[in-house]
Amino acid sequence: MPVLDTQVLFALNPRDPKHSAALKVLRSEQELVVTDTSILEFELVLKARGRKDQEIKESLLALSEFFSSTDIKEEKTIDLDLLVLSSEIQSKNGLSFLDSLIAASALSLDSAVVGDDKAFDQVSELKRVPIK
Repeated sequence: MPVLDTQVLFALNPRDPKHSAALKVLRSEQELVVTDTSILEFELVLKARGRKDQEIKESLLALSEFFSSTDIKEEKTIDLDLLVLSSEIQSKNGLSFLDSLIAASALSLDSAVVGDDKAFDQVSELKRVPIK
């Protein structure tokens, strides 16, 4: 079950330049998963962009509604083992803290991540499915 990168979550917005490409990938891939790590990064990016709490809540509810209307399942992956793996990925591959969390989540589930972030290519055990 490939894991959706946060970039795909943002591309669900019809105003996003990658919206059409993201929808195409979502239709073509089977058994996609969104992890708690991607959702966490989504919320943190919205906060960093200065979004108000109510806007963030509405965005999260929209995601929840979208996922419940599709076959995309939510997976909880954060535990001590994941944090250790994330730390190893960060050290070995130079990924950012949040990208290393998403990579670790993907490795713990399926070893595939959907997104265009080439940083994931640094993790040899991980397959990246682009959304171009």
